[in-house]
Parts: sequence; C-alpha cells; structure tokens
Amino acid sequence: MKNIEELLGYQGKTVVITGAASGMAKSATELLLSLGAKVYAVDRNETDLPVFQFISADLSQKATIDEVVAQLPEKIDALFMCHGVGIGKGKEKFIQMVNFVGQRYMVEELLPRITDGGSVTFISSTGGYGWEQNMQHVGEVLACPTFEATEKWVDEHVDLFTDGQTPDPYQFSKQCVTAYVKSKTRAPEFIDRKIRINAIGPSFTSTALIKEFNLAASSDGTEAGGAQVLHDLYLKSWNGRPGLPEEMGYPLVFIGSDLFSYLSGQVLYIDFGLTGEFDFQAASAK
Repeated sequence: MKNIEELLGYQGKTVVITGAASGMAKSATELLLSLGAKVYAVDRNETDLPVFQFISADLSQKATIDEVVAQLPEKIDALFMCHGVGIGKGKEKFIQMVNFVGQRYMVEELLPRITDGGSVTFISSTGGYGWEQNMQHVGEVLACPTFEATEKWVDEHVDLFTDGQTPDPYQFSKQCVTAYVKSKTRAPEFIDRKIRINAIGPSFTSTALIKEFNLAASSDGTEAGGAQVLHDLYLKSWNGRPGLPEEMGYPLVFIGSDLFSYLSGQVLYIDFGLTGEFDFQAASAK
C-alpha cells in the first residue's frame, strides 16, 4: 500500500502557484514543499518560503502576465491559480481583471506546457455560488475570445457592479471562475490531454481579505460592525467561525494531486455546509 505522499504524487513534480505569499495559497505552498514539489511561486509580495523560484508580478495586466509566463518552466505538472482581491469601492474593474480576466489568460498561455494528465486548480468562492442565475452576463464574458475583448466587455459593463447591485464585483468575478471551470471540463484542449480543471469554493476565511469583507458588510463603517453582521447572517446558526487558511489550502493541494486523478469540472465548496443548506432550501421550495 502506498503512503499518502506517494498517493498525492508531488515528489519531484513541477508546480506553479500564484498568490503564494499569504493566506490559503501560502498554506498550500507549505504543504507542496513538504511533499517534495519543485515550486515556482508568483505574488506581488515576496514569500518567505524556500520555493525553487519566486516571481514578483502584478497579475492584472497582460504585459506583466506575459513577463511571468516567460520566466516559468516549459513543463508544469500542476498549476494553482490562487491570487485575488476582495471588495472595494472604485475597484470594480480591477477586481475583474485580477480575479478572472488575468487568471484565464495566464492559464490559457500556460496550458501547452501542462503535462498530459496534469491539473489546473483555482480558488473560487462561495461568492460564485448561484452563477447559473447570472448566466447571461457570465456567458458573455466566457465568450470573449481574447484578453483585450474581455477587458473591453468589463469596461462597457462596469456599471453592473456599482451602487450595491447583486452580484457585487467580487461575486461576479468568482461566478466567472466557477463557470469557466465547468465550461472547460470537456473542452478539447483539456480532455484530449486528460488535463483536469477544478476549483475550491471557500467561505469566510481568516486571511487578509476578511477585513475587506467585514468593512463591506458594515452598516456603521467599522470592521467589527461588519464582522458581527456576517456572523449573524452566516455563522451564528451553528456557532461557527471563519475557516483557517490551511483548511482551504490543504484541500486545494489534494484535489490538484494524483489522488484525485478522476476529478474534473468540480467546485468543492469548503463552507461547513452553507451551500449544502442553500441547495436543500432551494429544492424544498420547488
């Protein structure tokens, strides 16, 4: 019987992970290193982890993504797209460019380098749950054939994400990530080479982004006020707590591993049952 390290299969494998300097991605990077992976880490902020190579970059711009791609290896066994930004007034376009437009472009630029049977794994969010109800706009974004065309769509529709509309900019970006994962499962460029594409969908997690979410939810302008609102809405019913970075980062590593070699097109919601409850309530209402 193989041990867990052998089952996961990262020993000696080449892995690229974005957002590696903090939060969930840092936890994932620590685990990948402990499993013997050769890790290329990309982030705006430098990491203190002993990765094989660190690349500093702003991943919202095509030119800088191209520079990153040029520095990455010709063979990649697993790609983890983990960088992202949260909620912020006046950042409506920036959120789309970082959380989806740039991520899709980077994945598709690197796809020819991913080994047959390799994996691509995103961090989406419970904020992307219910993407099907917004398929008109999500579908328009997915149909944009290039980075430039997608950016043009965002420029022309930025009013969709302002003035407290639903979905908010963050939710929409994660809806696009989730839908993209679903749309590419059987796409020839993935299925013909048995490249798996999946995502995790974290709920509230104790990372740097939680401050932004607390402030966005606040009615009194304080982080504490927003934290109480979110607690009452989502956590109070089961005396819960926000997740920890490793409770998201470790499953991310697992579903990108050999152990999950038959898993593709899935978004694993890690939310202690929140979306499961939503599913049951929706089914019960029919």
